[in-house]
Amino acid sequence: MNHRFDESTPASTISFAKDIKPLFRPKDRNNMIGYFDLWSYAAVSKMADAIYERVSDGSMPCDGPWDPTKVDLFKKWMDEGKPA
Repeated sequence: MNHRFDESTPASTISFAKDIKPLFRPKDRNNMIGYFDLWSYAAVSKMADAIYERVSDGSMPCDGPWDPTKVDLFKKWMDEGKPA
């Protein structure tokens, strides 16, 4: 999938704590906790490519795909160096 994030949002405003962690619901975290913690910056940063692949193809979360704007935000965070 090719998604587009709003380019008017400065990269410095995107952070894991403020923007990325809230994308993952408690339900998502509980489903993945046996593998890694979706609320952990270190874990999500390390697994970012795999997470992006799954959210962009719609196979994660398992109860329905993310809205494209969420996928775009995650990709933008990755592209900007995964700021904490």
